Amino acid sequence: MPYLLPALSGLLLALSFPKADISILAWVAFVPLLYRLQVNGPRRAFYSGLVTGFVFNLASVYWVINTMSNYGGLPLPVSLTLLVALSAYLALYFGVFSWLYSIVCNKRPALAFIAAPAFWVTLELARNYMLSGFPWDLIGYSQHANLRIIQVSDITGVYGVSALIVLINCAVTDIIITLSGKGPHVKARLAGPAVAVLALAAVAGYGQYRLAHMPKADGTLKVALIQGNIDQFHKWDPAFQNEVFETYKGLTEEAAAKKPDLVIWPETATPFIFGDSEKTSELGALVKSAGVYLMTGSPSVDSRPDGGYLEYNSAYLIAPDGSTAGRYDKMHLVPFGEYVPLKGLLPFVSKMVTAIGDFGTGTEYTLLKAGKGAFGTAICFEVIFPELVRHFPLSGANFLTSITNDAWFGRSAAPYQHFDMAVFRAVENKRALVRAANTGITGIILPSGEVAGKTDIFTRGSMAGEIPLVSELTFYTRHGDVFAYGCVVLSLALIAVAIIRRERRI
Repeated sequence: MPYLLPALSGLLLALSFPKADISILAWVAFVPLLYRLQVNGPRRAFYSGLVTGFVFNLASVYWVINTMSNYGGLPLPVSLTLLVALSAYLALYFGVFSWLYSIVCNKRPALAFIAAPAFWVTLELARNYMLSGFPWDLIGYSQHANLRIIQVSDITGVYGVSALIVLINCAVTDIIITLSGKGPHVKARLAGPAVAVLALAAVAGYGQYRLAHMPKADGTLKVALIQGNIDQFHKWDPAFQNEVFETYKGLTEEAAAKKPDLVIWPETATPFIFGDSEKTSELGALVKSAGVYLMTGSPSVDSRPDGGYLEYNSAYLIAPDGSTAGRYDKMHLVPFGEYVPLKGLLPFVSKMVTAIGDFGTGTEYTLLKAGKGAFGTAICFEVIFPELVRHFPLSGANFLTSITNDAWFGRSAAPYQHFDMAVFRAVENKRALVRAANTGITGIILPSGEVAGKTDIFTRGSMAGEIPLVSELTFYTRHGDVFAYGCVVLSLALIAVAIIRRERRI
């Protein structure tokens, strides 16, 4: 059973994330794979990594079946095939990592403490961009509740936490090899683990300091978040339009009694195209009556010079007088959900979800302003892209919002995974992040990453809270993924050295 240990690594990694959410397992999850890589040549190392990645991703993104079968109308066998294909694609990153580890580290074990974290971060960064990007469940996200450890994200982004996890896994592997008597001299083997322990202590120490010295708030804002819990099959059914609108209207009137400054509805909460329905006027009247700012997700339509039109997945801000105060158009669309990539080459492929049509791509990091609060909003999928979200505070946002409709995911682990990734956007930028989700999870995340409150999934209601407004910019906000790109440079250098040494031996 040569691939039993790699499969075990994949399983342990999966258990580190929701719903199991046993985050401590991430610190040792790579150990079976790394132990196996000690005796693997490059080819077998690649296959071992594939096994780990395939098991992990199959257990982590299984929820795509629900979207494709229930809402995309695909037969279950086809949905399963696509899940296997997605898991296999994501497993390639694990395979490449293992292949590089075998080439660079096997004959020089001490290099693993530099090379393994650098290789891993390089490949996580690649996942962020390849094929439009799918950085779901990067391993750093497993530590979403470990506030001391994740504070380093305001310097390194989530990638720094991922690097630390890989480093500790290398240390544990080295200790096991040393105790088994199979490795080099004990002193040589203990140097790396000592460095790893120092790195862990430094990150934890920085986290403790940061938690005690949060950025000073320039004021506060009272927010109310609405969770309509609208069935996805009713959402765009004209027969349910009034019922959907009345649901949000009633919840908003209840929330307005608490005198919030801003009320937030979820992604595409309005069961109509904003500005193209008499319901838009009713919404304005509701906001005017409540006397609050209200942001809602809604489809929008713009005319084109050629007489056609272009649809967007948008967020609208409505002022207390009922007028439209701003609009943000989603910039990072979901492939096959909101548009079809390479449509000209793939005419037989339709979108996987029920929607109005192919959406246009927004082009501006638009700030919306509600009283003292200036904010950017990440619509659904966008919140998992750290380099996208950081542009909002860089442009002047003093808090962040995220609106989503996670009904597609059912009662799977995905709503929990999606929420946990949003925690890092708050920490990276030291901004409060408030999230309104149609079916949950709706919640308030403080700049420290602490979750001040959240709802259960598939419940209807509202929640309110007061958030700090922060103007201070973190290192990550100012400079972005400097740490991750540094890992790319280091990885290339290590690979180049390995190639040169190999040629000299030949």
